[in-house]
Amino acid sequence: MGQTKKRNYDRYTLAYKLQAVKLANHPDVRSKDVAESLGIHPVMLYRWQMEHRRGELKENKHMRPSKPSPKRRPDRADPVKEAEEKLAAAEKKIKKLERELANRNDEIDLLKKAERFFQRKK
Repeated sequence: MGQTKKRNYDRYTLAYKLQAVKLANHPDVRSKDVAESLGIHPVMLYRWQMEHRRGELKENKHMRPSKPSPKRRPDRADPVKEAEEKLAAAEKKIKKLERELANRNDEIDLLKKAERFFQRKK
């Protein structure tokens, strides 16, 4: 008898499922189009919607972000997460620039004091 091959199933995080359901529940968008754009089967999206309505859509221990299979389309970037990352990077840069400005102001104050000191000596 032949040996059965273990199947490798895609596992989706709860956040991914909720985002897909949110997109599919939009009144101007068809669920089938959302499923196609996400690279999942429409029946899977319908099941997620039904579980969400019942309050049964939960995350289990097997759900973890993993590399997508080569057959699936790559995930599109989450605009909210992308914006948060840009904001964090901008805040980090602002703090760095504020530190540099404070250092420059200290240097300028020191130079002014030195200038006054040397003017008195003459």
